[in-house]
Amino acid sequence: MPSLPDDIARALGYPYARPAGSFLFSGGRAEDLPPDTNFDGRIAVLACGSNGAPTQLRRKYGTSEEHRIPVTAARLQGICCSYSAHFSGYGSVAAALHTAPGSITHVHITWLNERELTRMHETEAIGQNYRFVRMEGVDLTCAKHGAIETIHAYVSLRGSLLMDGLPVTLGGINCQNACYPVMDQITIQSRLRDSLAPGMDLHGFIRQNITDAKIRAERTARLARQAQVFDHPGITTLLDQAS
Repeated sequence: MPSLPDDIARALGYPYARPAGSFLFSGGRAEDLPPDTNFDGRIAVLACGSNGAPTQLRRKYGTSEEHRIPVTAARLQGICCSYSAHFSGYGSVAAALHTAPGSITHVHITWLNERELTRMHETEAIGQNYRFVRMEGVDLTCAKHGAIETIHAYVSLRGSLLMDGLPVTLGGINCQNACYPVMDQITIQSRLRDSLAPGMDLHGFIRQNITDAKIRAERTARLARQAQVFDHPGITTLLDQAS
């Protein structure tokens, strides 16, 4: 099977491979998390999409050894990773959070210092696609720290894409007892291409979303007409505009 062009591979690879367990992101790669890792002064941020993947962290933080980011495995109950009602600038249909009774989602938590958090904000299209929040009263169990009731997260401004009236669970992140349909990136892209640009070559559709901001915005607006915003009683918005 021929390899995909780099831009298409990036779009369709979302949310990208990641270790099943905890790891240390250092020097642009995943390493074993040292048992004596110091978490003091670090902010716990839920990685509900690609931010738990070393490949994506390398795009954001490079290969410098100065960034040594602990990334811990966790189980999130009652909330799933869904598809957000927007196309990212690199062509993927990105992630959102959605209430999912009975579901157990195997996620990761990035533990960021202030400088690393600032950099993460710069990459999350705050005010355009996401807002940064604190969530209290979540049912989250961290492999390293046990039960965590308060976590930070990026929440989609438009909410979850609805397909046939239901959110779609993000394929590539393990979700037990998923209560919504599960689709991988190529399937969701193909379904959206059929809806938004029927008959168009899939790679051409994706490339348009990457290269043409106007078309991307128009298609995103159409998705947003059929979307459901994540609702959780313990949410406090901390940042909803780019600084």
